[in-house]
Amino acid sequence: MNSREQKIAQALSQLSDGDHERLAKLATLAGISVEAIWPDVWLNGFEDTEESVKARIESEADIAAGRTIPNDEVMADMWRIVNSAKQDKQAG
Repeated sequence: MNSREQKIAQALSQLSDGDHERLAKLATLAGISVEAIWPDVWLNGFEDTEESVKARIESEADIAAGRTIPNDEVMADMWRIVNSAKQDKQAG
């Protein structure tokens, strides 16, 4: 185990009972193990990781419900904007 992994493992072992419970709930919500989510929590904190997990869940629900714009449409719009800006620059 390298130094970073040791620090991560040591920090996990030093969590309070309440934080262990919070971590377990977050791992369940994310659908992964405590060990898999802990490095993110250690690096980014509970609040940021919880926000990220909730945002991912919401985005997956949006995708499943068809509330997204297909990538092909987004890219086509982007190229129209880029080409229009190039034409404006050449004309100006």
